[in-house]
Amino acid sequence: MTTKTVADALHIFYELNSTFADAYWETNDINQKDRFFAMKMILQDELDELHKLSMQDHIYPYESINLGVLQLSDQLKGLLPDLNRCVLRPQTRNRFIELIPSACTLFER
Repeated sequence: MTTKTVADALHIFYELNSTFADAYWETNDINQKDRFFAMKMILQDELDELHKLSMQDHIYPYESINLGVLQLSDQLKGLLPDLNRCVLRPQTRNRFIELIPSACTLFER
C-alpha cells in the first residue's frame, strides 16, 4: 500500500469538495442537501487546516488534523450504496464512485 502524501490528500479533497457542491445544487431533496452540506463542511474544515501547511510539507505522509474528518469516512462509505437514489446526475455519481474509495484510503491507519 502506497502512503498518501499531503499533496495527494489535497488533490482528492479538492475534487471531493467540488463534487459535494455539485451534488448539493443538483438535488431537490432538503435532507440530501443537508447531508451534502454537512459533509462538505467537515471536509472544508480539514482543507482549512491543510492550507496552513507550507509547500515543503506537502511531501510528507497525510495524517488527518481534525477528528471530525474521520467521521467523514463512515459517511462516505454509507453514501456509496445510496448513490443511485440520492445523486441524480450521472457525471456527479461517477465522480463520487471514483473519489470515495480514494478518500477512504486516506483515513485508514
